[in-house]
Parts: sequence; C-alpha cells; structure tokens
Amino acid sequence: LDHETAKIDTLIDKQQQLIRLLKEKRQAVISHAVTKGLNPNAPMRDSGVEWLGEVPEHWVVTRLKYQVKMLPGYAFKSSGFVDSSEEVNLLRGINIAPGRTRWDDVVYWPRHDHDDLSEYALQEKDLVLGMDRPWVGDGLRLAMISSEDLPAYVVQRVARIRGVDGISQEYLFNLLSSPSFSSYFDPITTGVSVPHISTDQIGEYCFALPSESEREDIVEFISSSISKYKKLIRGAESAIELMQERRTALISAAVTG
Repeated sequence: LDHETAKIDTLIDKQQQLIRLLKEKRQAVISHAVTKGLNPNAPMRDSGVEWLGEVPEHWVVTRLKYQVKMLPGYAFKSSGFVDSSEEVNLLRGINIAPGRTRWDDVVYWPRHDHDDLSEYALQEKDLVLGMDRPWVGDGLRLAMISSEDLPAYVVQRVARIRGVDGISQEYLFNLLSSPSFSSYFDPITTGVSVPHISTDQIGEYCFALPSESEREDIVEFISSSISKYKKLIRGAESAIELMQERRTALISAAVTG
C-alpha cells in the first residue's frame, strides 16, 4: 500500500508542479504582451522607468490617472445593511477575488429613491480593485463586473476603474493583472503587515500605451492564449482529482479486504 500510494503521490505532485508552471507562463504571456507588444522586431527604447525597462519606440509612456476615471467606494454604514437579495448588492473588498467576483458573503442596501448614490452604482465591465490586502495567493484582487453582479454599489476600500479615450476595460484588466503592476507596488508594500494601496498610488502607476489597434490585437491575443492555458490547467486539475480518488479507493480496498 505504501508503494502504490507513493507512486500516486508522485504523480499528483508532478501535476501540481505543471499547474504552477502553466500559471507562471500565463502571467508571462500577459506581461510581455502589455509591456513589449506582439511584434518581436519593433524598435525599442528606454522607458525611463526602472521596473518597466524598454518599451516599443512608438508607445507613449503615461500614468494610469491620465487614462482612467477612478472612484473610491462610498462609506456605507453597517447599521443600514439588510439581508434581502431583492435590494442592491454592496460590493466590498471581500467580494473580490483574483479575476472574479464572489458573493458567498454579501450584504445589501435598501433601494431608496431619495438616496443620491448613483455615482457609486456599478456598470457592466467596470473594473473593481480591492485596496486592502490587494494581493493574495492567486494574484491581484481585481475583477470585471458582469451583468450577473448588478445592481451593485461600490463600497469604500474598493476602487472602481473606467477607461477613457478609447481604452477598453479588457485592455485595462490585462494591464493591471500583469506583473509590472505589482512590481510598481513592491517598494510601497514591502514590510507592511497589512498591505494597503490608495487610489493616488494606483493613479501614479506608469506604463507604455500602444495605439488603439494594437491594444485590440493584444486583447485578442491574450484572450486566445489564456483560453489554451485554462484548458491545460483544467486537464491537470482533473487528473489530480482522479488520482486522489484512486488513492482513496486503493486504501479503502486494502483496509477492508
């Protein structure tokens, strides 16, 4: 039994290593696309930003605050929270996981015609970023709002981000999901027991902006690439589940005769 379970454990470990490598490769693809572009022969120049390095010569180095409208959430009083799902979702930091929203712990706000909260109402494709403990094990707590999340208000300690001047939400999502964004914050959050970032700090993030047509190509390329990696990761996760079931069944059969 020890011999057989050891073989299964080794196979499971190899699949887990494969998943880690696939996730790293997926991040590398996103990072390269949004910082270097898709043309390997494009002339490059020094961006003037240490952690950004060289960028395509024709890209414009800018700051995020000039390319987005950013709004910190409203300080809703907890005494006004209700439990009825017929009311409006309050999107708090706890409701944001890397790449998705999560509503397993949700509170609601009553619909009142006299409330002037329209400014804090979320829209489909809004980006929301948790500013307390922004990085967790799986990455940055950044998500794109879908129609299933609405209606919802954004709550304090969450930043709502909307692109301006033709910058799509999809491109912004990929840009902020890239390692270059976290690299910018490393010196700020290192050594802090409870990392926290502000909208001002987010707005000062410096990056190189390609043309609109290039941005569209980059979004399409990343979407296609990520789909392939997701499929490979799902395959490895399924293999792990099957091997764990096999291990359990083997032990059960051995101890019960």
